[in-house]
Amino acid sequence: MALRFGRCRLPELLKATRMSQTEFAKRLEVSDSFVSRVISGEKKLSLLKAREAALILGCHVDDLYEWIGPNGERL
Repeated sequence: MALRFGRCRLPELLKATRMSQTEFAKRLEVSDSFVSRVISGEKKLSLLKAREAALILGCHVDDLYEWIGPNGERL
């Protein structure tokens, strides 16, 4: 199965946890501008950073992005 990244779900996860983007970036040990680029889709989180982000946000790694299947369907 060929999965593709969909949109980044960080904005809604940050809102749900009432964490600012700046606080999240600080806890993830990245710049605020890097988080902005991840949210815009310009960058993707590495597996290690995705796992750390999931721990910070109290979610699963799969929750960080929408996923698109081989036929274009959202998974």
